[in-house]
Amino acid sequence: MSTAHKYARIESERRFLLRSLPADLDLQDAMRMIDRYWLGTRLRLRRMETLDGKVIQLKLTQKYVDPDRPAEETIITNQYLTETEFELFAQLPGPELVKRRCRYLHLGGGYSIDIFEGPLEGLLLAEIEAGQGNLAPGKTPAFAVCEVTAEPAFTGGQLAETDAAQLTGLLTKWLEGG
Repeated sequence: MSTAHKYARIESERRFLLRSLPADLDLQDAMRMIDRYWLGTRLRLRRMETLDGKVIQLKLTQKYVDPDRPAEETIITNQYLTETEFELFAQLPGPELVKRRCRYLHLGGGYSIDIFEGPLEGLLLAEIEAGQGNLAPGKTPAFAVCEVTAEPAFTGGQLAETDAAQLTGLLTKWLEGG
């Protein structure tokens, strides 16, 4: 990694589209994430909280794809914030994503399953750190429909700009043709 990325790290993860939630998913083993994106930037403001609203973590993240790296690798830098710092950044307008994130163990792999709310209600995505668990490269777990790691439409920045009608078209395309 060059000195231009001195404080960044590589995040290596794979994303999968789900048609429905796994039957054995514990919906109470979850947190809510509220992400605000600033259009035209690589920045995201994230509030992580318990399901009853207690703050777990506040952070400012820069995340982007390096075209010279595989699709599952992104460059990420996190800055952890105090409530005062968070409130200052929260004054900047931008589209938001709200999702519930549940932990899910499947065949030795630790997945995060995101259940989107608001205009993206109905979207279900699973993530796993690349190389974690028993999931071979190029394979899709049995509870998922298809892998969408390399599909920009399923990244947070793109999803933040997606309305309900666009989501319907996206899901129709991927769930029927995946």
